[in-house]
Amino acid sequence: MSVILVAENIFAKGQSTFEALNQESSYSFVPVKQDEHTVSDAIRKHQSKAFIAGTHPYTSSLYQALPHGGIISRFGVGHDSIDKELASQRGLYVTNTPGVLDNAVAEHACWMMGNLARHIHLAHHNTVAGSWNAATGIELQGRKATILGFGRIGQSLCRKLSFGFDMHVTGVGTRPASEYAHLQETTGYRHYTTDRDAAISDADFVILLMASTPATRHLADASFFEKMPNHACLINSARGAVVNELDLYEALHSGHIAAAGLDVFEDEPYRAQDPNKDLRTLPNILLTPHIGANTSESNSAMAAAAAQNVFTILEQGAPACRNIVNPK
Repeated sequence: MSVILVAENIFAKGQSTFEALNQESSYSFVPVKQDEHTVSDAIRKHQSKAFIAGTHPYTSSLYQALPHGGIISRFGVGHDSIDKELASQRGLYVTNTPGVLDNAVAEHACWMMGNLARHIHLAHHNTVAGSWNAATGIELQGRKATILGFGRIGQSLCRKLSFGFDMHVTGVGTRPASEYAHLQETTGYRHYTTDRDAAISDADFVILLMASTPATRHLADASFFEKMPNHACLINSARGAVVNELDLYEALHSGHIAAAGLDVFEDEPYRAQDPNKDLRTLPNILLTPHIGANTSESNSAMAAAAAQNVFTILEQGAPACRNIVNPK
């Protein structure tokens, strides 16, 4: 029976699905600690052709351990933790699981927005501590939300904000507006533009949902925050590398922007880039440990999709798999 290795933390998230596949398929899904040395040794031991990975970065020995035609199947959409060029050089395939986590990430962005709007995290902390500090919040209805990255997740969020909260949503992307015109009725967006600066200049909420690439690294920096109104809130549901955390600290500490909600970070678990500029010390920030896609529904779907990517490539060949993300 062929062994497919699964990062231990990922196996735990999708355990029921992986255990069912162990019973139903001709493959054995085996959990392994996620550090690269342990994964590489396990691949050689089991002569495995595939590894299902989380967000832990892999830089060297994994690519040497997998055989030509081997697969690194990402449990999730983002794949910046995988060296795709090195994988291609070694004749490996890198896949992801688009579409199955859109609702979970979009919902989580909504909860962060609502939390910041009504200061719920602070209200809970203060009430538990014995204080009765009834801070005044704002309503989402009629507010302006700018979504940077108007793909599947951005469109899912747009529907929730437009039809659920009656917000005025502007979608921002790199493609021409004509390609998104057909989505206006189904998503409810008020505007779509490629002019990022204009779109954030009058937003009440700016939500980051673009992919992490060299072009988007530290996109949200000091100059970005200067263009936002000082009453605006930033939400990062994309990748930590998209935000310059030191510049964000300064923007929040100075009051140049009102608040921020972050689910992703440059280093995970979170580590302050400068001990004197630790985001955890600020009152106007909400931090969650990369849980946007971490729901029972999404985890089950991602486990099934990650496994299916492996099945498709091994049994039907790479051309049959639509979710390969590295250059051929």
